[in-house]
Amino acid sequence: MMRYRRRTPRNYSGIANTSHNLYELLPNILKRIGRSYSNRLDLIMLSWPEIIGPKLAKMTRVVAYENAVLLVCVSNSTLYSLLVQNYKPKILRDIKRCFPDLKIKDIKFKIS
Repeated sequence: MMRYRRRTPRNYSGIANTSHNLYELLPNILKRIGRSYSNRLDLIMLSWPEIIGPKLAKMTRVVAYENAVLLVCVSNSTLYSLLVQNYKPKILRDIKRCFPDLKIKDIKFKIS
């Protein structure tokens, strides 16, 4: 059976504490967790009814997010033209408000 030696840090005199306090580590950990959650498609899908409204959410659905472009399927051509011509800037603004770390450049609507 092989025994491993504990590694001591370089330039360690033997009297200083090598551990960290939780209040020192927690802010960095929370930032990392926040970044990983901001780019998740499932969270965008869950907040989609809040962003677009409950009536329009029934007729649309988020399909993909790739290369800073959000792809949304729309149920009919009338709604498609309404969203593209009138509501696209507002929807982009609302998404950026809900997901400030999300790098989104455009929304593409597609009739399904």
